[in-house]
Amino acid sequence: MKEYSKSRSFWALVGALMLVVASTALLVTKYFEDKAHYEKWKDYDECGI
Repeated sequence: MKEYSKSRSFWALVGALMLVVASTALLVTKYFEDKAHYEKWKDYDECGI
């Protein structure tokens, strides 16, 4: 019973860590995409287009 519990908790921890890493990667990617988009269009915003 203990072996099953250790294995199950290990995989739950691995799954949770993967979820955290994936979420962080998504947020970082979204930040840099938004930053690049803003940099591309900032000159047009200043001229009123």
